[in-house]
Order: sequence, then structure tokens, then C-alpha cells
Amino acid sequence: MPSWGNRYYGLAMPQLYGELGYGDHAVKFGHFYTIIGYEVVPAIGNFFYTHAYTMQYGEPFTHTGILDTWKVTDQFTLYGGITNGWDNYSDPINIIGPIANSGYPGANSNAAFLGGATLKSADESQALTMTVSSGNEIGNIVTNTVGNRSILSTVYINELTDKLTYVLQNDNGWQFNAGTADTLNQAQPGTALWYGINQYMFYSFSDTLTGGLRLEWFRDNNGYRVVSGLRNFLFGVPNSATGFQGNFWEMTWGLNWKPNNNWIIRPELRYDWYSPDNPGSILPYGRNFDQFGQFYGGCDAIFQF
Repeated sequence: MPSWGNRYYGLAMPQLYGELGYGDHAVKFGHFYTIIGYEVVPAIGNFFYTHAYTMQYGEPFTHTGILDTWKVTDQFTLYGGITNGWDNYSDPINIIGPIANSGYPGANSNAAFLGGATLKSADESQALTMTVSSGNEIGNIVTNTVGNRSILSTVYINELTDKLTYVLQNDNGWQFNAGTADTLNQAQPGTALWYGINQYMFYSFSDTLTGGLRLEWFRDNNGYRVVSGLRNFLFGVPNSATGFQGNFWEMTWGLNWKPNNNWIIRPELRYDWYSPDNPGSILPYGRNFDQFGQFYGGCDAIFQF
């Protein structure tokens, strides 16, 4: 995201955009939050205060560009636009240095398509949204290779009753020329894949209290997306040479208590579990990176005015 100041302090602008409307169209231009996925960047927009792996590691947060939202009917909406890639304000694709594979199609451009569609039932109790982002990104900062990065996210919401709501999310992402050892796609050696399924269930106990459950499976097929370099550095543990290649599971239980129009109290409990592809590899949890899982709880409070 854009920032102004020195390396330690500055002003960050997560969003800086304008929007024009005409008829059934609303065109957003500038720097804005992504439409990919179910969870959103602003903390107040989510039920849980911890994020799912898919949102934290598998999806973009922001885009810079232009996006048109076309409300075709009351039940059908289309999205389409061009952006400057993932979490990028204005930097060119070769910010790291000269591109190693300059012959790759569009190697000097990080222009990406951002779009999708939402279909709602007649009573709006159900909604299906499919969104996609696809364009070139730096695949590996060490080898300085460029490749296509794409993400397809599907979110289904069903208000089963006045009190019970179910949400299903599926993400599928890939990065060509990622510099991994995997060669599943011989045309694009070193392709990295990540994908997962999230399920949410929310129940309204009263007008002021709602309970929620999130169950997630996220797979980092090549150890490309889930890293913890900062934690390794702080605790003096060497980085995993292949990243955390394997399956991540998490279950989160939480409450949202809204005693009035100003306050939201969000306590939660969460359990994470990791199943590595390579036995004996560094694990993601614990002070010494030797734990398969972790269980913890917390609570935050949000005041709106």
C-alpha cells in the first residue's frame, strides 16, 4: 500500500480512491480493497478478529486501478476492471531488479484483470459470488523470475433461518515460475499452488449476541505462501528451506456481543494444526518451531462513533 515517511514511521493509505456512478454502473478508480474472498481487510468488517489462512496468505488485500460494478438486475451483479496487481500501489513489476525471464509474455507489465459476478436468490437469502484476479507478478525474488499469478474465489452464503447463517468459501491460487522444486506443469516449471475450503456458521442468540464457528483447511502445496521469516529471526531459528509445505487446519469459536450501538466485544478461542508433507521439517508453531499445533484465545473490543 502507499506510504509516506521514513523506513520506521509514516502515513499509510490502505484506500485512496474515487467513485463515479451512472445508471446501474459504479466505477471505482484509485487504490481500494480487494473483492476477492469472504473476509475483508477492515477489522470491523469481520466476525472473528483473527483471520483465516486463505485471507492472510492466499489472497490479495488491495489493488490499484479501475473497477466497474454493474448491477444488471436486483439479483445479478457483474464486476470487471484492470489493476496493478496484488497489494501494489505504483511500483513496476521489475522493482527488485532486471527480470531474469524477460521473454515471458507481458514480462514488463503487471496489469491484471479483476472481476467476478454475484447471483442472489429472489428473496436474497442466498448469494453466490465468484471473483478472480489474474496477471503477472514476481514469482521468485531470489531468481527474479516473472509468471502469471491467478486466484479464483467462490463464496456461497445461505441464511438458513432468521437466526442461522452458513457460509462456504473455496479458493484456488497458482503462481507460475515460482522457483519451487515442483514441476507439475512442465510448460511453467516451478508452479506453486495453494487452495482451501472455509466454512462458517453464525447463530443469533439475541439482538445483541451472536455466536460463530469457523472451520478451515488450507493447503500450501509447495511451501510458497505460508512463511514466518520474522518469527524465525526473532527466535534465532533457521528458515525452512522449502517453506511450510503441507496442510493447515484451524477451528475458531467466537462471540460478537453488541451491548449498544457503539461497542462490539469479540472473544474467541482458536486451534491450529499443521500436517507437513516432509516429516522432520521445521514446524510453524511453538517458540522453537517444534509444535504441530497451537491452542489460544483472546478478545478485542471495537468502539464506533
